[in-house]
Parts: sequence; structure tokens; C-alpha cells
Amino acid sequence: MSTPERPGGPDEQPLQVIGQLAGGIAHDFNNILGVIINYARFASGSLPPGSPAHDDIEEIRRAAERGVGLVRQLMILARREAGTAVVFDLNELISGLDGFLRSTIGAHIQVERRLREGLWPIADDPARIEQILINLAVNARDAMPGGGVLTFETENVEIGAGETLASPNVQPGRFVRLLVSDTGTGMDSEVAARAFEPMFTTKASGQGTGLGLATVYTIVTQSGGMIDLSSEPGLGTSVEIHLPAAEGGVAQATRPTQAAPAGRGESILITEDDIAVRRVAERILESAGYSVRSAGGGTEALDLLDDPSVEVDLLLADLVMPGMRGDDLARRAVAMRPGLNVLFMSGYSDQAPPTDLGPTAGRVDFIDKPFDAGTLLERLRELLA
Repeated sequence: MSTPERPGGPDEQPLQVIGQLAGGIAHDFNNILGVIINYARFASGSLPPGSPAHDDIEEIRRAAERGVGLVRQLMILARREAGTAVVFDLNELISGLDGFLRSTIGAHIQVERRLREGLWPIADDPARIEQILINLAVNARDAMPGGGVLTFETENVEIGAGETLASPNVQPGRFVRLLVSDTGTGMDSEVAARAFEPMFTTKASGQGTGLGLATVYTIVTQSGGMIDLSSEPGLGTSVEIHLPAAEGGVAQATRPTQAAPAGRGESILITEDDIAVRRVAERILESAGYSVRSAGGGTEALDLLDDPSVEVDLLLADLVMPGMRGDDLARRAVAMRPGLNVLFMSGYSDQAPPTDLGPTAGRVDFIDKPFDAGTLLERLRELLA
């Protein structure tokens, strides 16, 4: 396999445009998608599996979830979504993609794994690294319409200063090497040189956004890593990634999926200006056994909190609301109700949610929108434990 001229990274000017666009629509768009996804789940849960209506609703849900993924990629490209870093095992993350690969890649593509035992852990947001794996797997699938082999390889490597000269933001040291390769159609040198450009795609209209490899490039470089691509027409494509190994950390095991925990009658005050999102949250919490009150904004929520007859164990507040932001509401709320737990939610905010609301606050956490019932209920139980 020949190696074309090393592709450059995404140009900053179109990324600024993408960033402005994404920042402007992400919050409202995620609210809309969250309503679609959750009502689709409500509807499909009342229908027998395999029925035409059930299958149609599942297609609606999957389409909305693809929309969530697209918004996420826009935010990553705009460098507005850094995620929360934890120490984890890349091999475990790759192995955990089995279900996705079976349902998305197709039986006509063979998946091979050559995963190094004793792989050094990495410190990053697992969701961002999973986005890398998914994007590369989907690109490989599209390059192998008649079938082929998709291979994931990992190993530990030491990289010296001489090997990082072309990447001034990369520090020499210990790295985890990830190689994702396919036996697909490949690219010529001109296409390969533009592969990481946002909005560049050779796929037919409606079959690709041109964001996949640009997103991969952005995540890798944000993480202090390096990425290279090699390809040849008819022989396939390989993407080689080096991610910094964690210094002295111990990988956290992936928590197995469990049934969503039920409430125990605790009182939740939902403060959300979008009425459709508010109704979704009300339905999830009431069906799980919580006592629920709702407010359309900060002033209405403070009026409820000022009433001593109204019990509130936790404030579930949207971070971005007109009139009064969720963090401003929360600071006033915990001053009025010492020990009050707070769960912020947002589809996107320029400002990170506060973790310290003062000495009178209870537990504080944050959940991204759109959320599903299981994630929301699990987060509430952790806060109310």
C-alpha cells in the first residue's frame, strides 16, 4: 500500500462558520430531538415488537438519534465540546462496539481485532473516542459495499521528540497506537490529501456529510495525539492514530447496563422553558415513582420554593433559559432550601455548569440533552442516594 502525501487538518475558517452555526442551533435542536426520541420510545413501548407500526416508530427514533450524532459532530468540529476525561482501556471500548458493528456494518463485512494485551490506559472522554471508532467504521463500511475486512489494531509505543516535529502540539512520550484499516475502494492521492477537510466528501448526495474524518481529526488533535491516513485505489485505507497514554492512572471498567432505577416518592422540581421537553421529563419521572412539580422559568420556580408547603428534594433545571439562567436559579434555590440537590440539563451552553453552588448546596451534577429515561433516572438516583 502506497502512502500519499500526508493530509492536512481542517481549515480554520470553515470551522469558525460551522462553530457559529452549531452554537446557534444546538440547544434548540437537541431539545427537539430529545422530544422526538422519547415520545418514539413511549409509543413503541405500547406496541408489540415486530408490528409495522412498532418498526416505523423505531425508524423515527433511529433517525432522530442520527440527528443527535450530527449535532455532536458539529460541536466537536467547532471545538465547543471537550467532554469529561476518565482513565479507560481502549481495547474494552473497541470490544464494546460489537452490537453496533453487527447492526450497522453488516454481515458482508468481516471484523478482525488485533488488540494488544496489557494496553496502556488513556485519559479522555470515552464518548469522544467512541465517536472516532464509529466514524472510521462507518467510512470503512461505505468503502466496502461488496464486502471486505475491517481491522482494529492496538499497541503500546514510545515516541521520541524527532517523531513529533511535524506536530508541535504533541509531546513525546508513551502513546497508544490505534490502526483502523479496510480492504475497500481506497482513495487516490488527491482525495486522500483532502480527507480531513470538513464538508468534503466523494459520496453521493444524501449518503455522507463530509464531517466524519474531520471530526476524527479534531478529536485526536484536541487530545494531544497524532493522526495519519494512507490509501490506494483498490487496496483500501488505513487510519493510524496515536493517543497519549495516561500517566499513572488505572483504567475504569465500563459499567454494565442495568434497569433504570425507580424513584421512592422524592419530590422533583423541573424548571424548563420548553414545554415539550418539560412534559417529557414529567412523564419519565412520574412513571418512575417521583412526585413532580414543574415551572416554566426561574421566577415561577422561586415562587414554588418560597412556599414552605411545597416539598422539593431535587431541582432539575435547564441551564439555558430566558430571563434567568439555570445556574442563577440554582444559587438562589440552595440559599432558600439548604441541602437541595441540583441536576442541570442542557442541549448546549457556552458556559460550563457550576459544580460549586456554595456551602448550602446538596449534590450537584449535569446531564446532556437529549437524554433517555434510563440515563435521567440513573443520574437522579445517584444524586438522591
